[in-house]
Formats: sequence, structure tokens, C-alpha cells
Amino acid sequence: MTTPIIPLTPTPAEAVPIITVLAVFVAMFLSVRHRASSERVRLWAYAWSLVFLHFTLRTLGYRAESLLRFTLAADYATLQLAGLIFLTSFLFRSNDAKKRRTLLLLAGVPMVVHCFAMYSLERDLWLRAVSFAVLFLGPAAFWWKASGKQTLLVGAGVGALGAIGLLGAWQLFRGDQNLSMGIILTLAYGLCGPLFWRLYRRRSAGVLIVTAGFATWAAQFPMVAVMALRDPRHLALLTLWNVPRVLVALGMVLTVMEDNLGLIRQAKARAQAENRLLDRLSQLKSRLLAGNDALTLCGEVAFAVTEASDFSRAALLLVGDDAKLRLVSASGFTPECLRELRQRAGEDTAGAFRHLSTQAPMIGNVSFVLCERESLILIPLVSGRGSAVGCLGVARPKSPDGPDPAQVLRLEVFASDLAVTIENMRLRQQLVRSEKLAAIGQLVAGVAHELNNPLTGILGYADLLAAEIREPRWAQRLEKLSGEAQRMKRILDGLLRFGRQNGSAPRAARLHDTLRDVLLFRDYQLHAHGIQVNVHMDHSLPNVGLGEDELKQVLLNILNNAMDAVQESTRRTIRVRGFEKDGRIVIQCDDSGPGFADLNRAFDPFYTTKPVGKGTGLGLSVCYGIVREADGEIALENLQPKGARVTVELPVAAAQPVVVVQA
Repeated sequence: MTTPIIPLTPTPAEAVPIITVLAVFVAMFLSVRHRASSERVRLWAYAWSLVFLHFTLRTLGYRAESLLRFTLAADYATLQLAGLIFLTSFLFRSNDAKKRRTLLLLAGVPMVVHCFAMYSLERDLWLRAVSFAVLFLGPAAFWWKASGKQTLLVGAGVGALGAIGLLGAWQLFRGDQNLSMGIILTLAYGLCGPLFWRLYRRRSAGVLIVTAGFATWAAQFPMVAVMALRDPRHLALLTLWNVPRVLVALGMVLTVMEDNLGLIRQAKARAQAENRLLDRLSQLKSRLLAGNDALTLCGEVAFAVTEASDFSRAALLLVGDDAKLRLVSASGFTPECLRELRQRAGEDTAGAFRHLSTQAPMIGNVSFVLCERESLILIPLVSGRGSAVGCLGVARPKSPDGPDPAQVLRLEVFASDLAVTIENMRLRQQLVRSEKLAAIGQLVAGVAHELNNPLTGILGYADLLAAEIREPRWAQRLEKLSGEAQRMKRILDGLLRFGRQNGSAPRAARLHDTLRDVLLFRDYQLHAHGIQVNVHMDHSLPNVGLGEDELKQVLLNILNNAMDAVQESTRRTIRVRGFEKDGRIVIQCDDSGPGFADLNRAFDPFYTTKPVGKGTGLGLSVCYGIVREADGEIALENLQPKGARVTVELPVAAAQPVVVVQA
């Protein structure tokens, strides 16, 4: 029979300590296996169970002479399989379960066959040689295919395994039975040390003990073979050969404890980061609820997110009146990344969100992963009414494990609160402006009515005096007095128009034709001042629910303001757009002027930034009164880097009932 690598069998008294120690370690690893999610720790538990079985067989199995061959084969099979399991647990990452199972199958089956062929089937030399060759050639071919990049190092390793397999098989076929088992055990346990160090790469007690323990464990097999040939008496100190096993087991337990402590520290750090994030966001929420300007606080949102969360980049974009995303604040982003973010979001925000909800992978409840390489996440800001207010973009998590879903959920809650606050702020501004203008309208309407009666008398007596006076000097003065009175009459008519209530008469006007008439009326002034007007109008628009005279007055006042604004500009352009949106007609007038000096006062009557004598400050006020009378909306906006925009939304004209006249 072939001489075993460790030929001496320990007595029960000698074996009890190591078996007891291994039993404790096996119990510890099995306990950790049930509680740990790591596949690597589970493999360690299986490997130590095989090592424990190996020592049990060596202690008890050799006592029965009838089962000696089978016990010896099972003894070495368990020891080799344990080394193979250790090797595969260090060789692959946790998510490479398929590769791990493939290698275990390719190497484990010929390994077991070789052990039983060596001791139970001694006369079958072909089976020993073939199984040994397959044991090395199979993993070599797998390594070559699975590596992906056939580098010089990979080729050298594959060649070495193939050479070992072929040379060992040749020696086995020639009858040299003593080297094959030593080669397998030495390679299996010898590679575990460097692979374990490559896996963890830290100078902790557990990693150093395991690395040194595997190196000593692997060195035992060639040492035992040499000592068995020269002086077998030194093999009596078998208990010393068990020290590396104990060291490796102890080091693995320490490594698991170190990993758990590391996870605890990471969890503690993550909890502290979440608390910082919650405190920072709570401060912003408190300031928002206290009535602070939301747009001013939005500038702090991006910095607060990068400061307190696990993300190193953050950007807040809000939807403007033109349904485009505008950057409000950013932290950590480069200009190139910000431009990419705007392009990904799209011009039509609602359409972009609908597209992302079906195309981009989701993380959290409403967030989308736009770029997995950068971990770029878009968190929509959706108000309570379901309208898109903007979005919060975060990227580049500081943790190597990727974005924390818990932090994403907290940012979603904050984004929802921020969206509601911004919408409430806008609605409050509109309400305050409407109430202020309504109060001003009531005041000026009352004053206009009171002034209209005496002014009518002044105009009447001026006409009577003009018919009686023939002297040129007095007639000229009287004509000037009448002209100023007429001017006051026009101002009062504008004030009355600004403050009047809705009428019930049905009205309708065609936007394209009305705008054409207004442009023709101001055609001479436009050409005289070199002002270019670009009109983009859908000719199939339905009629506007506003009288033609009122619509002309609105368009004329807006056009006059735009013409005055571009007088001092180097590029004098006015752009007028007309389109239908959500069942309403939208008119947008953009100019290349300096913009509005004060958006909050632009609708106030008699407020003007024009030189004295050039404007009364009633143009936009009259437009506001006419538009609101028609149940429409008018909004002002400054464009970047310069320019202004006036947006008017008017209802579509109601369909006229068909009157059937019966004869």
C-alpha cells in the first residue's frame, strides 16, 4: 500500500485536544454561517467541518483494519477538499458564485477520484494518472477562459498548472506514488496565504495570523515527506503540526470579528451622517415654514446635501414659466456635468419625467438613476397637486458601496416638502399681487369716477369757450387746456378699464389677425428704430376669449413696452410666440432689453422707469386688468443674461350657440 504523507496515527489522548479545539471552531463558524450574509464565511464553515472530519477519521478510522483503505482515502479527500474550498473562497468575489461552483466541480470531482484511486484502487494506475491530470488541466483551462485578458502572467500560471498535471500524471503512471498527494496539498494550502492577503490587504492581527498560518500549514507537507524518508522518529511530535491549523482558525475568527467591527463602525458613521442630514434638512424646513424666501434658501440646499449626506455632488433645478429647468444652486459639479444634467432632464420637464419613469432604473420611491457609472440620481420635486416644480440631482456617493437607499428616501421626503413650499410661495405671491392690484383697482376706479364728472364739465366748458373766443392768443391757450383735459380723460379711461369687473357678454378674437393689425399700426416706428420682430404663430389656433379691441390694446401695450426697452440695446429684437397649452392660448413676448427693474411693482399703476413725459405707467396695469377680466393670467420674467418676457394666458373663446329660426 502507498505510504501516506502523514503516516503516523495519533493516540486518542493526543487527538482529543486538537479535535476539541476544532469542534469549537467549527461550532463558531457554523453559528456565524447562520447569521452572516457573506458566502465566504459559509464556505469557511464547510471547510472547517471537513478539517474536523479529517482529524476524526485519522483518530478513529484507522483502528478498524477492514476499513483502513477506505478511511485513508476519505481522510485525504476531506483534507484536500477543505483546501480547495478555502482556495475558492479567497479566489473569487462574493458575487462570483457561478465561477466558484464551476471551479469546485472541475477540481473537486477528480480530487476525490484521485484519493480513492490511490488507496482503495491501488492497481489502477491509469485512473490515478488521468484523475491527477484532469485535476490540474481542468482548472488551468477554466482560468484561461475566465480571466478574460490573456496576459503573460495568466499564460505562465496556466502553463505551470498544465505542466504540473502532465508531469505528475507521468510519474504516477510510472509507479511513483509518493509525490502526488504532497503536490496537491502543498499547492492548495500554499496558495491560500497569498490569496487571503490579496483579498483583505490590511495589516490586522487576523489577516497576518491567517496568512502566516497557511504558509506554515502548506510547508508541513513537503517537510513531513522529507522527514519520513530520512528519520521517521521526528514525526512523533504530531501535536506540533496542529499548531498552524489552530492559528488559521483563530485568525479567521479574528478576521470575521474585525469585519463585523468595521461594519459596526460604518453603520455608526452612516447613522451619524443621516443625523447630520436630518438636522440640516430640518433647519431648512423650519426656515421655509417660518416664511423665509424659498428661492433664497434654495441656494443653500445643494451645499447642505453635499455637506451632510453621502453624496459629493448635488444640484437643485427649478421649473421656470417656460417649463424649462433652471439651475438654482449646485455643489461639487463641474460645468460640463451641469450641462449634461440639463440635457438629460430635457426642455419639457413634465415630458422628461414621464420618459424617465419608463426608461431609467428607479431607486427609492420616485427617484431615477440617470448614470450608473457616476451614480447620478434625479429626485423630482413634485407638489401636492402633482405638478413638477423642479428636481434635485445628486451624484458620486462617498461610500464605495454605492448610494445609500435610506438617504435617498430622506432626500425624497425633503424634496416633497420643498416642492410644496415653493408652490405655496408662488401661489402666495400671486395672491398678494392679485389682492394688492384688486385693492388698487377699486381705489383708482372710485377716484376715476369721482374725477370723471368734473372733468366732463371742464371739457364741455372748454368747447363752449373755444366757440366764443376769436383772439388767437387766448384760443391757443384754450386749445392747450382742452388737450391736457383730453389727456386726463384718457388716463381716467385707463384707470376705469384697469379696475372694472368681468363682463358677461361673450367675446372672441382671432390672435393672428389681431397681432398682424397691431404690427402694421407700429410698422413705421419699428423700421425707423431698426427693431426686428420675429413672429412664431400657429395659424390653426382657436379664437381667444377676449374682445378684439381689448386684445389689440393688450398686444399694443406689450409691444410698446418692448420697443421702448430695446431702444438702447445693440441687438434690437422682439420675439412673439403664440401656442395652445392645456386648453388655453399662450402669448409670449421676449425682448432683448435690460429687463424689468422691479418685477413686484411692474403692474402697479403709474410705476414706470421711463423718462419723464414718455410714459404714464399704466400700460401693464391696463393689460393686467383686461387679462384678469377675461379670466386669464399675465406673468413677467427677466431672461438670462438679459432680456424680459411677458407671458399672457387667455381662455379659448366659448363656442357660440347655434340659433335655429323656425319659419
